[in-house]
Amino acid sequence: MPPTSGTPPPSVGRVVRYASRTGDGVTAPAIVLRTRAATVPGVIDRWGPGPDGTLSGTGRPTGLVDKLPDDLTVDLLVHGLGGDYREYAVPHGDGPGTWSWPPRT
Repeated sequence: MPPTSGTPPPSVGRVVRYASRTGDGVTAPAIVLRTRAATVPGVIDRWGPGPDGTLSGTGRPTGLVDKLPDDLTVDLLVHGLGGDYREYAVPHGDGPGTWSWPPRT
């Protein structure tokens, strides 16, 4: 379902479902790493390219944005079958590259 004002925003540490960006229908569990409310600008501002100009070590990861655009866009740690990885600025929704709340049964 597309984001609505009735969708509760997640908090850091909550488990959500991530729909693969490839559009192949694969979903995986993910942990919310950052929300707009939990962003500390000073920490984001400290990240940048390493001394040699590359993004390694403490360098800013590709895709990491300074400010998340809304309360339903988050950074995730995705638990995939091939290993864990991060996705940045992931919107809430039901299409590829989005997160959603898992169904409660």
